This record gives sequence, C-alpha cells and structure tokens, in this order.
Amino acid sequence: MEISKKKMGAFSMIMASSALLFACSGSGSTGGVEDSEVDEDGVTHISLSTWGIPAELKVMEELVTNFEEENPDINVNLLHIPDDYTGKMNTMLAGGTAPDVVFASDGDFGGWARAGLFLDIQEMAEESTIDLDDMWDTALDRYRWDGSRRGQGNLHALPKDIGPSAIYYNKDLFDEAGVEYPDPVEPMTWDELLETAKALTDAEKDQFGLGPIWWEGFVWSNGGEFLSEDLTEFILHEEEGVEALQFVADLTNVHKVAPNSHQLDAMDADQMFETGRIAMNMAGRWMVPDYREMNFDWDVAPMPQGPTGISTNWSGSVGYAINEKTNFPEASFKLVEYLAGERGQEIQTELGFAIPTYESLAETDVFLQPDQKPANAEAFIIGAKTQRPGPWNITPNNRWLDELNQNLGDVMNGERSAEEVLNEIQPAVQEFLEAGNPEIFGEEVTEEDLELHIDEDIELDDELKELEERE
Repeated sequence: MEISKKKMGAFSMIMASSALLFACSGSGSTGGVEDSEVDEDGVTHISLSTWGIPAELKVMEELVTNFEEENPDINVNLLHIPDDYTGKMNTMLAGGTAPDVVFASDGDFGGWARAGLFLDIQEMAEESTIDLDDMWDTALDRYRWDGSRRGQGNLHALPKDIGPSAIYYNKDLFDEAGVEYPDPVEPMTWDELLETAKALTDAEKDQFGLGPIWWEGFVWSNGGEFLSEDLTEFILHEEEGVEALQFVADLTNVHKVAPNSHQLDAMDADQMFETGRIAMNMAGRWMVPDYREMNFDWDVAPMPQGPTGISTNWSGSVGYAINEKTNFPEASFKLVEYLAGERGQEIQTELGFAIPTYESLAETDVFLQPDQKPANAEAFIIGAKTQRPGPWNITPNNRWLDELNQNLGDVMNGERSAEEVLNEIQPAVQEFLEAGNPEIFGEEVTEEDLELHIDEDIELDDELKELEERE
C-alpha cells in the first residue's frame, strides 16, 4: 500500500474528464453506480474501485473471484485506477458515477465522509460476522465520523489494512561495519539511532546510515503534538515539536547520515536501500514482497523511541466505504464484509503486503511467515500497538497540514531553523485550521464553506504542480 502525504485536502469537485483503466469492466461502461443492476437471471451487479501495482491488483482480483464463487447472486465489476486515484475519484463522486464500494485512503476519508458521500455502516457492521472487538483500534477508529470529529461516532468504512512502519536494515552492511544489529523488541533511542547511523555512513562509498526520515513520529516521540487536545489550536511550534523537527533536519544537514533532497532526486530511498547505499530505511509492511527479491540479508526493527520513552510513528490505512448513492447497500456491504472479514484478510496477508486488521490474525504464522523474511516480523506488531494514524486523520479538512508541509523545505534543507519557520507560519496554519473546520469550533458548516474549500483545493493543486515543475 502506498500512501500520498501531499494529497490530504478536503473533498474536491474537479469536473475534468478522466481516462480510467478498468480491470474487469464491460466494454463501454463506466462501472459506477449508474451501471449497477439486477439482471434477468437475478444476479446483482455492483462495482468496486481499487488502485495499486500489478501484484496488488492480482490480489484484489483473486479476492473478488473468491467472493463471487461464494456469492453467485452477486457480480463485482472491479475498476482499477492506478494513477491519480484521488483526483479521478473526486470527479466520479462529484458526478454521481463512483462505484458502489470505494477504496478510501485514510487521508481522503475525512473530506469524503464530511461531504456525506458514504453510508453509515455502523449497524450493518455490528450485525455482521465482522469481529469489531478484534480489530486494531488505530485501524477501525480512523473511519469513524460523528459529523464534527474524526475518530468518533459511527463507522462509515471498514479498514482494508493498517500500515505501521519499521526500520528495515541491511544486515550485510552492519556486518561489514562491525555494528551490532538493532534489538528486535527494544527500540533504539534517538542517540542510539544517531550513533548507529554514523557508524554505517561512509562518504567515500556514498553510503548513508539512514534513509529519509518520517518526521511525524519523532514529534509524538518527543511529547509534541500538531494540534491541541480539543483540535482548536496549532501547537507544533511549541518546544517539543521544534526539538523533534530540528533533530530530524540535523540528521541530514549536520550529521550527514541521511541523504538530502538533491541526492534523492537521482535515486529514491527504496532504490538506495536495495542497492546498498542506505543501511537503515523507514518503510511500511508493503515493501516486504519487493524486498524479498533482494540479494542481501536484511531484517526489521521497531521505530526509535524519543526522550519520553515513546516509540511511535504514523501508520497509514485504506478503508472500504459504500457510496451513499448505491442502489444495492446490502449487496455492497456483503462485499465489504468479505473483504474486511477474516477470509479476505487471510488472503491479502498471505502475500505480505500489510499487517491484517485483526489482532488475532497478526499473531499467527499467516502474518509472521517464519519461513520467509523478515525474521523479526513482530516489529510490525509492535508498530501496530504503538503507532498513530497520520496527522491527516486529525481533521476533516487538512488545508492547514498542507500549509505546514509546504513551508518545511527550508528546515529540511538546513537553510532555516525549525523554531524560526514554525513560529513564522503558525498564524497562517491556524487560520487555515479555523477556516477549514468550522464544526470543530462550534460553527455551522454551510454550502458556502464547502464551496470555498473546494476552490482552495483546486488552487492548492495548481500550486503543487507549479512547485513540482520548478523542482
């Protein structure tokens, strides 16, 4: 599972035409709710969207085939949208042509649920075979929406997976440098992480001890937060957040143990790890199938812990949501129940892409796969227990987070201090937080509010495109 951290804005009605690739759709059909029907043989035809690389698509095709075999009265039209999924799904949702069951990343979910695009499935889930008590709370709760707060209220999707991260490390490079492997259970402290990275960095070989740092977890590991407990105030500029962000930036710019943005332009982090130029790389479980093809020995360890003794990072997820325009909510939920249920979870877990949403299944050999790498798969279970949904899960409208991320370049490049930048941008981030999330501040969300946010998202997309072109 690959999750974009730039596209976490609110629902966007971009009415542009989209060239969609349909994996299993009939010729000439869009495959959305408008094509769902009960045919003359009494078979209900519904649709499901997905994305992903060919290997992931193959898994979803297998799941759909198995579901149809067990439910011969339901036919599933699988829509594969491998590129710009969010943009194309925005168009389909706005135009009423989205599928009956929608893949919804946790980043997109808030805006779509807020716009009333998904059915409330709480009652159906409680009456189903789904064991809600056995699911990771951090996976399940991110798909709750009560009309004003994320993580509260009724379920509007069920999790497909949860993607906690770990430190992948090249055991061969550790052996060459005479460095002890990370402990399989006890996380490294920040100091230990830095010292280990220094010992594995070799400028002459253009080899780095660490890959790019996913900095959000360092904030939480230092006792910092993005927003206040009641979500009404941006507080990352406080001491704990500043310290964490500066530590991460210094790994690249002061200690030189991680590649900078220019070095990553030539070869991304995964490629650098695969070719032995990075000794430790932070990534999710989704890298396991690819990494199993590498020709060196490797394993995983828990994410580092900060001065507070907390070991955490963000985890990503995808949910199965039901289009509120579907004419077949029962058949659609039956599909969701299968995909998010025990058998569906077993099939996708066997291929190694993600940790299952069921805690009990994660403790079995179906997930641990002791005969395959990584040997220490338990590191992902530690991650599932300690990590938090990414900050894009905090509010329904994340324009404030986009504003934050767009202004951190100078910090990460070592041109300005974290304290200076965070204090400078605090008023603007606060303004976007308040303007984008009136319900959090006890104000009514109006049609004009939604239209304003749509316009902001379109402008943001244009800004990001301009930045990408300049880079």
